Amino acid sequence: MIKLKCPLKSVKFILNQYVNPRIEISFYNLIQINPVNTVYGIGRTLLASSTLITLLANSPDVLFPQTIQVVEAPVSPLVGMSLFNLLVDHLVIAKLLAIISLITVIIGIYPRYTGILHWYVAFSFFSACKVIDGGDHANSVLTLMIVPLTLLDNRKWHWKSPKQETNPPILQNTIAWSFVMLIRVQVSIIYLHAAVGKTGVKEWLDGTAVYYWFTHHYHGAAEWLKPIVVRTTSLPYIVTTISWGTIVLEFLLFACLFLSPKDPRRKIFLVLGIGFHLAIVLVHGLVSFYLVMCAALVLYLSNYSSAYIFLENKSLKTWILSRLS
Repeated sequence: MIKLKCPLKSVKFILNQYVNPRIEISFYNLIQINPVNTVYGIGRTLLASSTLITLLANSPDVLFPQTIQVVEAPVSPLVGMSLFNLLVDHLVIAKLLAIISLITVIIGIYPRYTGILHWYVAFSFFSACKVIDGGDHANSVLTLMIVPLTLLDNRKWHWKSPKQETNPPILQNTIAWSFVMLIRVQVSIIYLHAAVGKTGVKEWLDGTAVYYWFTHHYHGAAEWLKPIVVRTTSLPYIVTTISWGTIVLEFLLFACLFLSPKDPRRKIFLVLGIGFHLAIVLVHGLVSFYLVMCAALVLYLSNYSSAYIFLENKSLKTWILSRLS
């Protein structure tokens, strides 16, 4: 583990001198906890799964049609160093390398070394792929913001809960929490931007937008689902409730930024958010986008002080190992 020393007395002195006492207690309690635990591990796995599914389900010709040709537009040095540009003549090999890298991230082995690799693959895919959506953009940003957490992670795999230390590394935890907070701000802005953007569209304000989206010839519901969707969204009170409810929920998800870390309402909105994006999957079929937003919600709304420790249960661990053997 990277050891960063910071005298506890120094932190207490700064908090006593310059910070409101109530904030001091909350912050002091927070930095006793190591946020580099299974919570962020779940986020990494979901983000990697999103890119992996897209790569497995599509051929290089579909994902990178213009990458194969000579691109006349100037390419920035960073984009030029991306995996699919460096191996432009060997896209199958590039795809295979990306898949192997993403599988190692999903398994969770040595996050300190796979963190930067994960971001590189996500960025390479986003910068080279020609059929991306907003989820791929969010994926490349979130994987970059997770990199500092991975560098502070000395575990062999990210599914193992960190050891409880009697003298926690205060400075290290402070740095880790700083990036967790940045991730939370980033995710909250995604929902704020989505909600505010809808308020400027006539169809969202009059409550009919969902009808047009659900019945769209390309982005709409699947053929087997369309009869149900058309009949349901033809009812004014239902389509209006869904349209306005979407805007309200997105504003509320943004407002979760201001909830305290242990506020029980975080769990409620985590479930609501995942359910909201699951409904989008059922109608629009955006599976990769769903996985990215689930990862974003886990990183945003989870209580890092009570990390998921299901793999620490010995009986469960024994059962899993017996099934794998």
